[in-house]
Amino acid sequence: MITWQHTIVPGLLQTSNYAHAFLGNDEAVEARLARQSILTREDPPPTMLTALLSEAVLHYAIGSAEVMQEQVAHLIAQSELPNIIIQVVRNNWRPTGTGGAFVVATMEDRSEVAYMETIVRGLTTDNPADLTPISSALRELRARALPEDMSREVMKEALEKWT
Repeated sequence: MITWQHTIVPGLLQTSNYAHAFLGNDEAVEARLARQSILTREDPPPTMLTALLSEAVLHYAIGSAEVMQEQVAHLIAQSELPNIIIQVVRNNWRPTGTGGAFVVATMEDRSEVAYMETIVRGLTTDNPADLTPISSALRELRARALPEDMSREVMKEALEKWT
């Protein structure tokens, strides 16, 4: 599974406090946190996740400075797990991924399904006409993404800001 987020931390990587500051609803937070078990389960094996995050995600204040400090520290810790890759995408004054956040999941049969959030609702699609521009955006985002170790350093710098 690969996700691109330009404004918030992906739900699978959110702390309880961050999710609560963002969602403001205990039931929604519990559901979000329950979904995170796919990253740490033993049977079946944990899901492989690549999260491409705009550098801005590390600097947008969701909740308090303490919430952000906890969240960024959590991202750093998660980035050290063998099944999670977190890469920071720097803008470098060239817009990319401006069509919105998305998740692309590869199914067992190697087909792909994309999920995109809109202001009205989430959309799920496996239509090749929809997947083609998502694939192009993903290629450009990955080309701009910092390697894992450099991304971790950027996250550590952001952590210092929130400390």
